Amino acid sequence: MSETPAEQVADRLRAVRGRSDALLVGAAIGTGMAAQAATRGGADFLLALNAGRLRTMGEPSVASLLALRDTNNFVLDFASAEIRPRTGLPVFVGLAAFDPRLDAGALLRRVRDAGFEGVTNFPTVTLMDGRFRRFLEASGYGFEREAALLEQARALGLATLGYAHRREEARRLAVAGVTVVNIALGWNSGGTLGVTNPMRIEEAAELTCRMVRAVRQHSRDTLCVVEGGPIVRPEQMDEVCRAADAQGYVGGSTIDRVPLEEAIELVTAAFKTTRARQRRIPRVDPRREPLALVGAAPAVLRARAAFAQAIEGGLPVLILGEEGTGRRDLARALHAAGPARTRKLAWVTCAAEPERMAVEIFGCEPGALPGIVRRRMGWLEMARDSTLVLDEFGQLDRVSRQRLEAALKSGGFTRHGGTETLPLGTRLLGITHPRPGQDQGWFAPLPPRLLGEIRIELQPLRNRLDDLPAIIHQVLDRLALGLGRPAVDVDPSAFRLLLEHDWPGNFRELTEVLQRGLLAAGEGAVTAGHLAALQGAEPAQDTRSRFGSERDWILDGLRRNRFRRGEAARFLGVSRKTLYNRMVALGLAVGANGRGMDQTGG
Repeated sequence: MSETPAEQVADRLRAVRGRSDALLVGAAIGTGMAAQAATRGGADFLLALNAGRLRTMGEPSVASLLALRDTNNFVLDFASAEIRPRTGLPVFVGLAAFDPRLDAGALLRRVRDAGFEGVTNFPTVTLMDGRFRRFLEASGYGFEREAALLEQARALGLATLGYAHRREEARRLAVAGVTVVNIALGWNSGGTLGVTNPMRIEEAAELTCRMVRAVRQHSRDTLCVVEGGPIVRPEQMDEVCRAADAQGYVGGSTIDRVPLEEAIELVTAAFKTTRARQRRIPRVDPRREPLALVGAAPAVLRARAAFAQAIEGGLPVLILGEEGTGRRDLARALHAAGPARTRKLAWVTCAAEPERMAVEIFGCEPGALPGIVRRRMGWLEMARDSTLVLDEFGQLDRVSRQRLEAALKSGGFTRHGGTETLPLGTRLLGITHPRPGQDQGWFAPLPPRLLGEIRIELQPLRNRLDDLPAIIHQVLDRLALGLGRPAVDVDPSAFRLLLEHDWPGNFRELTEVLQRGLLAAGEGAVTAGHLAALQGAEPAQDTRSRFGSERDWILDGLRRNRFRRGEAARFLGVSRKTLYNRMVALGLAVGANGRGMDQTGG
């Protein structure tokens, strides 16, 4: 007498389980392509579910519980046309038992005649809870109706896989004689449509263990597998299965949606960022050209020209830029490239009170200030024949500024409280933040040309998006060089994350993120998974508060999207019409080519 489909499937799955260290793997899918891929990947059985089909339509798995269509006909249609012809694996068809029009016998015979080996109770009330679940149970549309459907399927010789989320459900399925009990731990985490699941892996293992024991009390032959919840990686599956002595795993979102999302995103990002990733520039000596001067943006070219001019002479230099833009590295590079490179660089922060700054910079004669009983040398004197960096120069008090003006003009200075004129043989470099609306000259009101002043203005990274690819490669090259490693690359998924981040910390933040990514990547390419610092980062469109005005915020969005209004509107989170109206109201001209331009020429 020939075996029934149920007996054949049971023997086949137990044979797999009988191999050393083998785990059963089922794929819950909704397309022929997924069936072929899962078969090639080594799956042991397939589940044709409405959830799998809905995921390919861009919907979350939870939509499978909604009354969107005639679920049973829907599943049988695509499973018969796409899945059954493309695999030799056992296929369980997901049937909805709570359809009030259900003729279970006719439906199950249709499944059998179509060549399917088994059925499963999906969509299922096991994934529902609360008052709605209680109402379904009281109305006769609860779990018992699903168990009865599986019993009828077994009586027809079909293999059965039963979803269970509670111990009593697992026990009821064991009594019904199902081939496989699928312990459903809840909707999957992971990807863009995954749910937040508070269950920890340890809790999942404990729940699975209790349910497996409930099954074993009634049947030693029933196979137990797990699905969903916090399990998103193979090692998590293995941990739960080992702890609970479960025989395998069913993957839905983790097998089709999440990998598909990642693959499509990766390939799309590769096409999108091809030109950007190719825009590499030759490695330069950081002593001659610091990171802040890498790139080809007009502002960078101006800064590079000013840097080259500053190297040639000993004129005072003012370096302006936000925190993290490389101001201090630029000052060190200027000193290292200048004639005083053999001398030690001197550094003073100008944030102290006026009297202390006067002593720090100019020195002090005994008795000129309370508590000073011996002559003290200032940095202008100690840094003779070298370079003195005045950090946070914008905070220097006005009296000290005036004294520096006089020193630069005359070539000499006096100690605080003294009369002896000392020669000024020190090159001065100032570092400060740009302050819109304030005079950033070294020593107002003297004109810059009188002092031969040189300014180097450094732009924040958010204003240098076209240069960001080259900067990323330069940072990685320098980090790898410092670690004694060969040059590394960034894969497209990571590159997209880096290009979309707002970089409020500028070069400092970028360097820290890439350094952690480089260490995490080892000798391979840096991937999105290695950039943990950016995975939960606030998206750029939520950072409006970082800008001084709405106008600056909109200009930033336009620049990031090459002045394409549609893309900029989506990036900023507003409608295209709203963006257009705000551009007009804020004085941003809208040209025929669609570009928004600052009417003042910005």
